[in-house]
Amino acid sequence: MQRLIDERFGTGRAGMGPFLEELEQGLAVLLPGPGDARLAPEAQQASRAELTSTLDTLEDVLEAFHRSGRARNVTGWGER
Repeated sequence: MQRLIDERFGTGRAGMGPFLEELEQGLAVLLPGPGDARLAPEAQQASRAELTSTLDTLEDVLEAFHRSGRARNVTGWGER
């Protein structure tokens, strides 16, 4: 996801850093690697709720960038 955002936004992605870090951390907690401890079901549910909130906020930010790009007639952002 970070690579795609870098390709689309370049230096404009700077404000998204904290959201992307939250997303990465949330995914790491919910999808532990081999040998890593898994969360209890209640903690998993809380982590999913936090991750959903982060994704919703990131979606809003990306949509705002998309609209801004369309308003300036920037190509490569879907339909105008």
